[in-house]
Amino acid sequence: MCPRRHRSSRKQVLGLTLPELMVAVGVGSLVLLGVMMVFMTSARSFAAMSNYVTMDQASRSAVDQMTRDIRKSKDLVSFSTNQLVFKSSGTNNLTYRYDASSKELLSWTTGGSTNTLLTDCDSVQFTMYKNAPGSGGNFNTTTTVSQGKSIAVAWKCSRKVLGRKMNSENIQQSLIVIRNKPVS
Repeated sequence: MCPRRHRSSRKQVLGLTLPELMVAVGVGSLVLLGVMMVFMTSARSFAAMSNYVTMDQASRSAVDQMTRDIRKSKDLVSFSTNQLVFKSSGTNNLTYRYDASSKELLSWTTGGSTNTLLTDCDSVQFTMYKNAPGSGGNFNTTTTVSQGKSIAVAWKCSRKVLGRKMNSENIQQSLIVIRNKPVS
């Protein structure tokens, strides 16, 4: 006969006690909260970066279009800080105008369709200079159309990213020389 084993009077407890379970849930919750915060921050950063890239691409496209059109134009007809009018081919005029109410920079030719070059612009300002850079003389601003030889355009655009307005693009500037302007 086999000797009988002596059994302990204490029962083995398999599982967790309530305090152990509460500590485990608390630590797990903190880890999940940390992971969620990293995810949310990454998502916001990704959305902001994507927005910036889109706005930068639109800005570059607008500057390229304006540079081509202004350099091809015959002469500056009218100037204000929010609108430029150039004599284009034939009897057509080329107009650039910033509409503050819609926050858009628009362009159109006489009898042509309107093109939206930029959207979500907080400000756009045109400045006219007497000379072109590197031409000798003073590089001074003017408001007299006949004296204007180059145009500076500056703008600031912003958009909402995940419900918050963010300045995705600081002031962009470009200086464009009017090449075909008659000498006065």
